[in-house]
This record gives sequence, structure tokens and C-alpha cells, in this order.
Amino acid sequence: MPGHCIPAQRNHTMNSAQERAQEIRRRFHFSRPQDIDRVLRAEKLSVVRIPFVGRIDEMIVYNYIAIRSSLRDQRRIRELIAHALGHHFLHSGNQPFYYFRGDRTLAKQWERQAWAFAYELLIPARRLEEFLRKQMSDEEMREYFDVTEEFYGDRKQAFREDWSGRSNTSPTMR
Repeated sequence: MPGHCIPAQRNHTMNSAQERAQEIRRRFHFSRPQDIDRVLRAEKLSVVRIPFVGRIDEMIVYNYIAIRSSLRDQRRIRELIAHALGHHFLHSGNQPFYYFRGDRTLAKQWERQAWAFAYELLIPARRLEEFLRKQMSDEEMREYFDVTEEFYGDRKQAFREDWSGRSNTSPTMR
């Protein structure tokens, strides 16, 4: 049954979203960006293109991940799919119900969690830390992870915020 390979949990912190992404990476032997297709097949999810109007770029409903049809950058599309997978694994794909019901607080919380999942799925913290310690350039890391500049910047910021709560020495941050 899709979405139930790994039981969904209702209340997730950012750490549990990251842990869930790590679990998915292990379960599906996720090691390169294209491996996201393996997850989609195993979960019986289809990606469809929709001419969304307004701010919506993606949405997951039942077994469909809808992506704005005007988007062409494959990296951005993959990032949006990873985000939708976050909803799939963390929230059982129920976010449209809460969004349209008007529960903005829960919708915002779920959005942050889905992005935390996507960041960890596509740019694992361990690997990011390793590359930062090696002082790889941002450009080299974006190329290695095959992500957009915006996604990489947001991931790096989330990583910084995570490190600020630790007592360990932070890796070099340019």
C-alpha cells in the first residue's frame, strides 16, 4: 500500500523529518539524485504536470504528485518531488485538506517539515558537513548534489541553524 511501507507518524519535529529522510535513503538505497524515481515507483506514485495558476508549484493528492507544467529545470522538479515525498511519508498526503480548511498554522508546520525532509533526502547533513570541512566551494557542492542555487542556499541555512543549537564546533561556513 503506497505511503505505508514505513508507517506515517502525525507529530513530527524537524529532526524527525530528517530522520525519516535518512530512513528512506537507507531503505531505497538512495545515493544519487535520480534515485528519487526508485522511491516513486516503490510507493506507486505518479508525477503529473498541471498548469497551476498562482503560487502553487507542486501538490500531492492521493497517488499523484502534481508539478507546475511550466517548470523546466529538472533539478527544481526533483526538489519539488522530494518535498512532496516529505508530505507523503510524514503527513500521509493530507496537507491539501488542512490547507483548504484554513488551518494555516498546521499547514505552515507541515510545509517546514516537508522541506526539512527534502533537504535531508537530496543533501544529507553528514555529506554536507563532510564537504564543508573539506572546504569545497558552494558551486562544487551544488553540482555534486545536482540542486538549484536556491535549494542549496536554503539547505545550507537550515544546516547552519541546526548547528547553532549544538555545542560541537561547526564546520567551516562561508
